[in-house]
Amino acid sequence: MHIAIPSRRLGGTAVAAGALAATLVGVLLPAPAQAADLVGTIATSPTSGKLAALTAKQVITLTVSGAGVPALSEDNVASVDLGACTAIATYVVQSATVISVKTPNTCAVAAAADIVINFVNGDKLKKTGGVTFVGAPAILATAAERPVINDNSVSIADVTKQARRFSTGGGQVVRIKALSTYAFDPRSTAGLAASMGGKPGTNIKVYADEDGTTPLGTSTAGSVGNSMTFTTASGMVAGDNTVTISQDGVSKSFLVADTGIAIVSAPTVTGLSVPAGRANATNISTVISGTNFPTVLADLKDPAKWSVKFCGVEVAPAGFTASTTTATAMTVTVPDLAAVAVGSGGLGAAVYAGVCPVTVTDVLASQTSPITAASHYTVVNE
Repeated sequence: MHIAIPSRRLGGTAVAAGALAATLVGVLLPAPAQAADLVGTIATSPTSGKLAALTAKQVITLTVSGAGVPALSEDNVASVDLGACTAIATYVVQSATVISVKTPNTCAVAAAADIVINFVNGDKLKKTGGVTFVGAPAILATAAERPVINDNSVSIADVTKQARRFSTGGGQVVRIKALSTYAFDPRSTAGLAASMGGKPGTNIKVYADEDGTTPLGTSTAGSVGNSMTFTTASGMVAGDNTVTISQDGVSKSFLVADTGIAIVSAPTVTGLSVPAGRANATNISTVISGTNFPTVLADLKDPAKWSVKFCGVEVAPAGFTASTTTATAMTVTVPDLAAVAVGSGGLGAAVYAGVCPVTVTDVLASQTSPITAASHYTVVNE
């Protein structure tokens, strides 16, 4: 709208006209909107509002409500503040009332602080004390330090020889060593938990140091650089080498690059290239076919890692002559079975004949191949 104001140079008429025009403009043009603190609520998931500090991609979901809260959209949300971590733009508006926010890796440990949704027009919706950044579980920094091991090898002084091979069948005890600045806490209020291979562990215990043998009581706080143990569950997934630790309401997952562990299935025997021989023969070579065998010959020769038995008699380290990179075959010399024949009813080697099992055991994973029709060796009459 345009209003013409005549100008007359009579006394103060021109000045008065100018003042009138300014007044009319002030009346006709709306005042700029003022930013407001909106009245409404924010509910969080997790409900505790606890997130792992200094850990990227921690997700907190915010659900808004209240008559004064606008429908959320990608167009009207500018950013989100999580305490001192302000202007976070890594969010997804899932609906008119739900927004999920991913944290950067710069959110430091802090007490309860405010959550603020910042709108494009300057409005803000706040939840007082809605988020708390908690120190995330931390283990020894590199896989070379063996942060996760089979507990029965903790007494080995040379950490490079400590075992870290686990069975899908479960029932093994795992030891996890904390970083020198972090402490596992056995108190029930800490809620310490761990999982491996997608399955939760049981019988969790905490020790005063990384190689301790006496568990702490559940009323005693842990000290930094200590360790914990748990028992693995059955049904773990081979190759799913993820270890997840939870404490104080936050969790952190560690991949194989962090731990160096392996979760494996039991070996199987599917056949022998030479399936029969004399009991007292010492030069019979046979290729054992199967699955989940070691790929390194030196591992086969190490009794602390692998064991192969014919009729209960173990193949000596020198009896292993070849392995394959496909983990499907090994070449061995059949051990002398004369003693077995003598012990079989006391008939003596000269008259003994029969069928007995061939087994392959992954010692570190405590897994032995099942007995099948294909996993037998026949001792023939002398």
